[in-house]
Amino acid sequence: MLRTRAAAAIAAITALAVPAAAHAADPIMPLGQVQAGMRCTGYSVIRGTDISSFDVEVIDVLNGADPQILVRVSGPAVEPHGIAEGFSGSPVKCPDADGTPRTIGAIAQGTGDYGNKVVLVTPIEVLLGEPVDVPAGAKSMPKALRRVARPLATPLSFSGVSGPVADALRAAGRKAGRALIAAPAAPRADNTFGVQPLQPGSSVAVGLATGDVSAGAVGTVTYVDGDAVWAFGHPLDGAGRRSLLLQDAYVYTVIDNPLDTEQDTSYKLAAPGHVVGTLTDDAPAGVVGRVGAPPATFPLHVVATDLDSGHVVRQNTQIADETDVGQPTGSSSLTQVGPVAVAQAVYAALHGAPSQQSGEMCVRVGLRERKKPLRFCNTYVGGSPAAAGAPMVADFASAIALIDGYNFAALHVTGVDVNLKLRRELRQAYLLDLSGPRTVRRGADVRYTVRAQQVRGAKFTRRVTVHIPRYLSGGEHVLTLTGTPADASGPADEQDLTSVFTIALDDASDPSAESGPRSLAELAQAFADTHREDGVTASFRDPGDSAGDTATSEIEVIPAKAVRLSGAVKLLVHVRRAR
Repeated sequence: MLRTRAAAAIAAITALAVPAAAHAADPIMPLGQVQAGMRCTGYSVIRGTDISSFDVEVIDVLNGADPQILVRVSGPAVEPHGIAEGFSGSPVKCPDADGTPRTIGAIAQGTGDYGNKVVLVTPIEVLLGEPVDVPAGAKSMPKALRRVARPLATPLSFSGVSGPVADALRAAGRKAGRALIAAPAAPRADNTFGVQPLQPGSSVAVGLATGDVSAGAVGTVTYVDGDAVWAFGHPLDGAGRRSLLLQDAYVYTVIDNPLDTEQDTSYKLAAPGHVVGTLTDDAPAGVVGRVGAPPATFPLHVVATDLDSGHVVRQNTQIADETDVGQPTGSSSLTQVGPVAVAQAVYAALHGAPSQQSGEMCVRVGLRERKKPLRFCNTYVGGSPAAAGAPMVADFASAIALIDGYNFAALHVTGVDVNLKLRRELRQAYLLDLSGPRTVRRGADVRYTVRAQQVRGAKFTRRVTVHIPRYLSGGEHVLTLTGTPADASGPADEQDLTSVFTIALDDASDPSAESGPRSLAELAQAFADTHREDGVTASFRDPGDSAGDTATSEIEVIPAKAVRLSGAVKLLVHVRRAR
């Protein structure tokens, strides 16, 4: 079923892809002909999809191992914001001796000047030196260099997110040193935003996912030659060979911040649009792709049901699959986008993020290499207004990371299904006391009575049977029944949304880490082990042992029910030898 749905979705994306345009390559100007004082023109989209022009003056040519062109921009199209994030790749054309406009390069780096008017241009020969089709064995840009080579950080725009999910995304971006924007979805009506041809100066997105929740880095096309497209003028991740969505994009406006600090700068508020091809190369001088066939994708379906009202939220997202190019950044697009989609589904279903909430989540992942899907289910109690479904999101992210970290085969995800059931109350009670026999025999099964009280509700009792271990020494012991606490989700906890998103967006993989599961069976078990028991367990310990050093192993005596029991109750018992 998962494969059928994935095939249908991929066919739908392919139908949206525009055919390769027979675009004649623009003439270029070699760096040796670029001179200080030249009056040139830059091109980029400021609003919608129309390409605007602005004035560019060449200040100087910086030769050396990393040649660049220093320019100053002016004109209405760059006022008052200057060169904002999202202008990356904007082509600059200068007239030659005959007056013919020739492309000299792509705007790529800021200088930190007030107003963002003085910027650096990547020479066109350097950008065109990056191949469209990267050999399978080609090395990616060194990670140390990738971390310093993000001058005009191309914003990663997430569409379809709102509220605390959007806030957590922005905060995660600041922690990860990456520009993340919660943007509106691109207009859906063809008369507002139809499929756009990629041409120099038009907006372009490199997408991780498309659909109800989309994610893509939006920049500008620099150069087109037939079906080949060069953009950005700097790397996305510098990861080399890629297989991401090549998309057009819609620009709502440019958000002005002339200070251009590390945390706050001007940027294009833009959203990825239609899939028009495949991004194939994430190179030091820019990104390169082909218009036409889309990359491999698989579906992520999230269904969230509000059990109080019956309201159901259904999300359908297509995730770019980079398995066959070796997951170049060390983490998959699913790892980066999936947790955001789950959090947004929780928020949308509950129309908020109440602290009084309970629910359950079941996750199913299909793999081409395994007949049975990977699965786990968990129940949850507790929430936070600042962290919609944070414990659920954390569990989902941890389980998906197991797939990324599997080192013994390339795994192809065929589809992911997440089923969420939510309600606006704490399905939780607290243990109050324990009563029953105080003299017991080893090896016996003894009946006890537990009294508890529902959160803001009535008291009730449960009868439980506790087995007295045969290996327990004679004498006094403290019988302790321990419940399961509420799921942590506060802003100060490691499971808040910002922390989960930050970890998911971090592309730092450690090849020296432990090997993890060594077979698909072990992987499936590790995935299933994301499930946690949330019943009540019994243990025995010596009196006065506050640290629990003498405690016996815990044995479940009350399985998980509709209400989670939390807290602990104790009873001093005298253990006698069996007859």
